[in-house]
Amino acid sequence: MQTGSEKIPTLLEKLGSAVTQLTVLRGAVNGRVLSALLGFIAAADAGDGRTAALRSGELTSALVNCGARRVSGNLMMDLALDAVLMSCNPFAEAASAGRMDEAVFRAMRRDLAATQVLSELDEDAINRIIAECGEGKRVDPAVKFATAAWGGAPAPNSQPRDQLPKFRFEPPEKCWNYGEFELRDAYCADAALESMYRRFLESDDWTQLASDLWSFHSAYGCGDFLRYRNFCLCENGTLRPLPDLRPGDFVPLMEAEYRTLLNNAIAFLRDESAKPMLLFGGSGMGKTTLMLELTDELPQLRLVYVPPTAKADLPAVFDSLRRQPLKFMTLFDDLNPSALSGICEPMLPMNVLVAACAPAPVLRSLFEVAVELPRLQLGDFIRIVMKLLEADGADLPEGTVRSACVDYQVDTRCEFNIAAAVRVKELLQS
Repeated sequence: MQTGSEKIPTLLEKLGSAVTQLTVLRGAVNGRVLSALLGFIAAADAGDGRTAALRSGELTSALVNCGARRVSGNLMMDLALDAVLMSCNPFAEAASAGRMDEAVFRAMRRDLAATQVLSELDEDAINRIIAECGEGKRVDPAVKFATAAWGGAPAPNSQPRDQLPKFRFEPPEKCWNYGEFELRDAYCADAALESMYRRFLESDDWTQLASDLWSFHSAYGCGDFLRYRNFCLCENGTLRPLPDLRPGDFVPLMEAEYRTLLNNAIAFLRDESAKPMLLFGGSGMGKTTLMLELTDELPQLRLVYVPPTAKADLPAVFDSLRRQPLKFMTLFDDLNPSALSGICEPMLPMNVLVAACAPAPVLRSLFEVAVELPRLQLGDFIRIVMKLLEADGADLPEGTVRSACVDYQVDTRCEFNIAAAVRVKELLQS
């Protein structure tokens, strides 16, 4: 859109038409931005420069605060890219699930054309419109309809212009352009996202990228799955993004047990099997940490953490994961067997690996892979404390470590476990 030379009525009509054409992306483009934009168009079309300037400020505020990822160097382009690439719209969901819908595909092509028009709007054009909107213009019916549909401001009053106080417009300092293209934060799908960002920024016709966009979502999923790797299952059945649940570097303390779990997870990623797996043992043995390490070591394995209090509709959750082209491990921490009652392996999606931690073996018919963390003896406990010290760069004689371990057990009367080993390590370092 050549906003620098285009006539004002034509430009306003094109912008208003672009908004009314949105279908697939209708709920994806920030509503506050659209409302401010349509209010601006209506005011400008009526020749009300004062109101147009007010709506322009609302538009800038909405762009700054809309939450779109800062990537392109321009706020309006950021908004468009966020709606096209990051939203969970019907096109993205269909592509992620691998279900071609020709009607949705065609509608998305039209939406891409409309979104490209919006992406090319710049502050120079906004300021030029405000400065020149005193000239008489007809109110375009499409603009009226779009304004009503999106909750924009009604057209200003039709008081004769010679009775209105004179409005003198002084363009504010521009801020839509804030830098060059850059991935300013980290998303888990950034390798593919960067390529898509560049394609849209370099393309003269976004409609030609519909097939590329379909392939992108069919390989990497949509919405929050493009941004996050870890999720927590809430009681209402929604997935809440989580940061890394296991801070610090992992120290392999139970190597044989971990290797069994890792091999099963690798077989799952290779589509060789999807055997549910259970890790059981006493409290403080590091069961959850051991399971979480799998998703750190295998980046292509996404995590859905299910806390003991979660009471969500699991079949519905599994269905939502099934519609993504990704691999998930659902980790039931401190498993209550009733949480998986009625769930059998044929019901599980092929892209979901069920894993659980429990104090004792449960649901033997479901968990084909069951690994026990044995109760530690003194020799195992000393070995683990030594490993923890080595990981921290501390080199202490084994005799010193042995004495500390024995003293700790005598003083606390606690069982040997991983939590106790960490405590002894800290005492030795203090």
